[in-house]
Amino acid sequence: MGCKCVEGLTNGEGPFDRWEGLPTKAGQRLQGLSRSAIYQGIDAGRIKTACIKMPGKLSGKRLVFLPSVIAYIESFIEQPEVK
Repeated sequence: MGCKCVEGLTNGEGPFDRWEGLPTKAGQRLQGLSRSAIYQGIDAGRIKTACIKMPGKLSGKRLVFLPSVIAYIESFIEQPEVK
């Protein structure tokens, strides 16, 4: 997956309106999600991401926008069955 340029990266006003780095070590989680689960959300276009990479370098730092991670998690909320 290539890095995409994101214009106007700004933080919001709330405590969760910020960019976070992806988990890098086994067992690390971001809002309870593993790195592979976060990439599934990114690949589905449901988690907002940016890659900070210097020109000419092969690797960089992938960041995810925390509100999009929370919205992704909330999309899986199960509604109780009405009987």
